[in-house]
Amino acid sequence: MPYMTIYNIKVSIGTKKSGETWEYSEFGEGIENISEALNEVVHQYQFISNGGFASNHVTGAAPAWTLTGRRVLGDAAQDYIFSKKYAFDTERQSSLKVEYNDGTAEKSFTVPCTFCNIQEFSGASTDDSAISVELRFDGKPTAA
Repeated sequence: MPYMTIYNIKVSIGTKKSGETWEYSEFGEGIENISEALNEVVHQYQFISNGGFASNHVTGAAPAWTLTGRRVLGDAAQDYIFSKKYAFDTERQSSLKVEYNDGTAEKSFTVPCTFCNIQEFSGASTDDSAISVELRFDGKPTAA
């Protein structure tokens, strides 16, 4: 039985935009964990016919990916994210590109994103700095 391993997921962030085209830099060195949250909008209905139990209806989502790891100076993706940590509005908008194999085929998608909840400094004085960043989708992903 094949397993999907996280190290086979390639995650990149748009670091430079020319017109409508993004140039991507891959998150590589330093990233230890990827966590996906769909943040779904779920409506629950307790109809009399269900005897007190709910029926669920998913009507939307606000997906976000959280990347955590260690700060690696000189990593293009990390340097870009952390150079914008005190910026707001459109300075935090980019594009997320994800490439992976689901066990049957190579898959990929891109989606406009906003990066937020940036943490660059964390840990004991003798630790490499623990980092974290959320990449929140700004719309529906497009298969690439």
